[in-house]
Amino acid sequence: MERLGPVGPDEAAHSLCIAVSGGGDSMALALLARRWRRNVLALVVDHALRPESAEEAALTCQRLAALDIPSRQLTLGPLKPGGMQQRAREARFEILEAACVEAGGSVLLVAHHEADQEETLWMRQERGSGARGLCGMAARTVRGRITLLRPLLGIRPERLRETLRQAGVVWCEDPSNQNRRFRRVEVRQDLTDDERREMHDIRRQACAEQQDTEQRLAAHVASCVAWQPEGWLKLTTDALLSSLGDELLGRLIRLVGGQDYVPERQAVSALRQAGTGSLGRTCLAPLRGREAGWMLYREARNLEEKISARHGQCWDGRWRYIGPDRPDAVIAALGPHRREGRGIPACVLPALPALWAGDELLAVPEGVRGLPPGLPRVAFVWDGGAPLTGERDWSG
Repeated sequence: MERLGPVGPDEAAHSLCIAVSGGGDSMALALLARRWRRNVLALVVDHALRPESAEEAALTCQRLAALDIPSRQLTLGPLKPGGMQQRAREARFEILEAACVEAGGSVLLVAHHEADQEETLWMRQERGSGARGLCGMAARTVRGRITLLRPLLGIRPERLRETLRQAGVVWCEDPSNQNRRFRRVEVRQDLTDDERREMHDIRRQACAEQQDTEQRLAAHVASCVAWQPEGWLKLTTDALLSSLGDELLGRLIRLVGGQDYVPERQAVSALRQAGTGSLGRTCLAPLRGREAGWMLYREARNLEEKISARHGQCWDGRWRYIGPDRPDAVIAALGPHRREGRGIPACVLPALPALWAGDELLAVPEGVRGLPPGLPRVAFVWDGGAPLTGERDWSG
């Protein structure tokens, strides 16, 4: 754990949180964390996709209690149809992040181990991933408001289960982990020892390459990209012309679009070469007027999300409301609105958050330009998830 850097004080008000599914890997992580720290909190997610899932989550909480590990059972709300696995992953992280912050923590431990890393690298290599993907899972990653730590990436799963046996700890086995209909299960069962060693060599080489890219990209961003308080960007004429153009544009799209992942490299490259178009919920267009360069902004589509105006709510993966609770209001897109002055392009306004009561506009974010000064203002802050650079340790 010391190799992963600081995790904060061992105090009751700042519990170290652990994502626990009830399987052998996460139960071993919880046991090891409890031996290391006094103030820990296990977060057990019930996906509510099967009738028995709530009972299984409750059983895991009971087993943790027997190990003197406090826990919280979290239940996911109904998921929208389509892409169920991806939606479940996103919802799981959101509920884990919120529970971690509520508990006063800023660090979440997850139980990926060495074999998980090898399988992930093999599958990414099959898909033709570049150096960034072939760096594999990071031991330390900043995501949203918390840091994810994976302290077991150098540990074999067999050692974790033997640790549980020695301690007399019971765990659950997921039958799907033996189902060869899933590509990961095939890879897990078929990888040879030589192939697993090869994956570690590939990862070390990729990490060295990516670390160099990260340093050059940070300098490039500082000289070529200007952040705007309404959540859009100005890019100089040189920003997309360098060898880092595709890498830079992909990360900027993820940031401005409030996405978890960078779009496919081929799509990013095509957009950069075109110099105009939309991708990943964003639009790229030449700057207007006398300014040279490009602008990148959130497109005015797929903005139907409406959520209760409660303190701490994140809207559209980009803006977090930090004003007081407003039971009479919802957070929704500002939509088409008359611009005053030329402080910002009119195309930026529709994707801004606002407080609404039915069809009545109640308030807009503080610090936003281009709107009538008489409109009531409320506090929003940008919270677009992963940073442009420095989101993880690329040292390998």
